[in-house]
Amino acid sequence: MGAARRAWPRRLCGSVRSLCSASLPPHKVVPMPRLAPTMTTGKVHQWNIGIGDAISPYDLVFQVSITGPELLGNDATEKQADAVVVMEIECIEDGFLAKILAPVGADAGPDQPIAVICEDPDDVAAFANYVPSIKKVPSGQFLWQAYLVSGLEATSCSNS
Repeated sequence: MGAARRAWPRRLCGSVRSLCSASLPPHKVVPMPRLAPTMTTGKVHQWNIGIGDAISPYDLVFQVSITGPELLGNDATEKQADAVVVMEIECIEDGFLAKILAPVGADAGPDQPIAVICEDPDDVAAFANYVPSIKKVPSGQFLWQAYLVSGLEATSCSNS
């Protein structure tokens, strides 16, 4: 008998399928996190995992850098306006990293696709030539939490 495979929770299956092509295995598109209401763009600072690596809830998957004004808006002081803030993004999902759409150094707007995860490691290869069909990932499709790495006083934010 083969190893048990953990499927995504039933309540998420509809949202996963809504982003899936009939020709591709079930997957989720990972958005650039919206770290603040004033954020217009973020830069992928670092990927902590590689293609095919397993992702479990609470894994620190990637880092995003933004400027002080992007995070704080018009409330940024002069010193904060010059700051580059690096945030670590914790995943609240599980699966396998199938495709990186935004490599280190790439800019992306909030909710724009930056990666793809799938639920089965055997499906990773199916995403080698994947091009997203959506420009923005709908809110709530991918759950995350962010933690400050450097740039301002310690804080966290999330989309949950």
